[in-house]
Amino acid sequence: MPTSLSEIKNLSLDKTILLVEDDEYLLENLRRLLSRFFKHIYTEMNVDSALVVYDRIYSKNEPIIVITDINLGVKSGIDLTIALKKINPLQKVIAVSGTEDRRIFIESIRCGVDRFVLKPINQDELFNALYGILIKITYDQELEKNRKLLEDSKEYALRLLGEQDQFLKNAVHEIHTPLAVIITNIDLLRMDGIDNPSLNAIEAGSRIIQNSYEDMTYLMKHDRITEHKSNINLVSFITDRINYFNCIAEVNELSIAMRVGNPNLMEIIFSELKLSRIIDNTLSNAIKYSYRPSEINVTIGTHEEHIFFEIRNHGPLIADKKKIFERFHRESLYKGGYGIGLSIVAQICHEENIEIKISSTPKRGTTFRYIFKNATRLQHNSTKITHSLNDGRRA
Repeated sequence: MPTSLSEIKNLSLDKTILLVEDDEYLLENLRRLLSRFFKHIYTEMNVDSALVVYDRIYSKNEPIIVITDINLGVKSGIDLTIALKKINPLQKVIAVSGTEDRRIFIESIRCGVDRFVLKPINQDELFNALYGILIKITYDQELEKNRKLLEDSKEYALRLLGEQDQFLKNAVHEIHTPLAVIITNIDLLRMDGIDNPSLNAIEAGSRIIQNSYEDMTYLMKHDRITEHKSNINLVSFITDRINYFNCIAEVNELSIAMRVGNPNLMEIIFSELKLSRIIDNTLSNAIKYSYRPSEINVTIGTHEEHIFFEIRNHGPLIADKKKIFERFHRESLYKGGYGIGLSIVAQICHEENIEIKISSTPKRGTTFRYIFKNATRLQHNSTKITHSLNDGRRA
């Protein structure tokens, strides 16, 4: 185990746990095992009774962890998770299942399950899952306390910004090595000719983490590095980024199509680092907030002698087009993330005089358009053609 049992016990002192399992023998074993750590343990054997107990506990504002079997008879652990998340979107759920069916695993994650443990239950795996959940609950509790303090104290706000910068530095440092190991081993497996859904899911997950890593690195270093601008063919650049995100899109039952003007005329003078942050964060959000299955459309063209590109998807409409660019703002609590990607995009667009136009309607979906005013270098009017992506799935 990566941590000691005493750490789990310390973290669980003020927490309540609800166990939902229709196997009486397993339920009793779990109760006895976890009674060493949790003072308050509730056990139920079906979804309806579990929800009654949960409502009673939740009304007391007690921090709760729910461990539920996926297969509970008429109503499943997935049904329970959906109901719990409606009551409390921040509720933490560990799902237990005796099947390794990938479809069930994906459906569980989509419905809000935070951790997944296979039967027969391995104690180390269970404790690892509990530790991760307890750390996240503790972090959320501290974040809430800090938020309240921030409202009353300007001095505390300044200190919090310093702590946030240190958190980013620590996070970047901690993420770099394991992320490099994951990506390197994926590449080695690809070289061996291995191609299967599990590896695709791992690769997609690693690329999502890498995008967050690049955001944090940019926040840390953009004020301290010399900006270098170069001639960039926008079509080639965006094609590379689409190829990078294709595996994430495919795992989420999405496809990405691109339509462009004459590729030879679509050149801008810009920073590759800044351009990648704009494209990557917009594509990442389009994938995150798209209905499944559907198509994401990328268009590159000209507008009043300026080059633009836009990304359009079909998903939930944007509630507030201004707030989405605020740091730490998230349109949906269910989709995770830290709410920093679009704030970086807005900052770059402000610095480089890029106009952002957002449209979000039920019929056409949501479109982010970026118009490059200072960076455009057009030779003459381009003739629109359709450019299809037939390259490999991966960059």
